[in-house]
Amino acid sequence: MDWMIQSSLVENVVDGVLLDVTVSELNVRAYVVIAPMDFSIVEKLVPISVFESGAQVHVAGIQPGTDISQEVIQILENMSDQDIVVYLCEDALVYGETLAVLGIKH
Repeated sequence: MDWMIQSSLVENVVDGVLLDVTVSELNVRAYVVIAPMDFSIVEKLVPISVFESGAQVHVAGIQPGTDISQEVIQILENMSDQDIVVYLCEDALVYGETLAVLGIKH
């Protein structure tokens, strides 16, 4: 499958951004932040109302030396419309590459 990912900035968040992401008929929101793999960060980023709404929240730790495109797409493949994903990027380089995969030039 050819992944034509389009994203737009919703807002800046601490150490990153919140994006609207569209892939074919899939519309999701993605938090992309520079942070270690720590679930307490997810709890601080994603409003409690999202968890209460029943939306699925997916989390991925993106590290240097991995195939970032594959990791980003693998998460998107397992998402449903209106789900949320949090990409926790180990460093600024990984953050920039993750944004590029999502169609954002940083």
